[in-house]
Amino acid sequence: MSTQHTPLTGDKVFTIPEVAAYLKVSRSKIYDLVSRKEIPHVKVGRNVRIRESDLQRWVELQIEKAPL
Repeated sequence: MSTQHTPLTGDKVFTIPEVAAYLKVSRSKIYDLVSRKEIPHVKVGRNVRIRESDLQRWVELQIEKAPL
């Protein structure tokens, strides 16, 4: 992965394919979550980026929502 660090937070920044690989889902699933604004993201022009800290927090919230 060619993950970058954001200068302000030191956070890694992921692309859609990197997030899809990390979560082991399709890129189209991530694009769908982005388009429905269900996953935190930043748009840089036409490019979508997701900060590592936002992704980790989002995953934790998904675990908390899941029924036991």
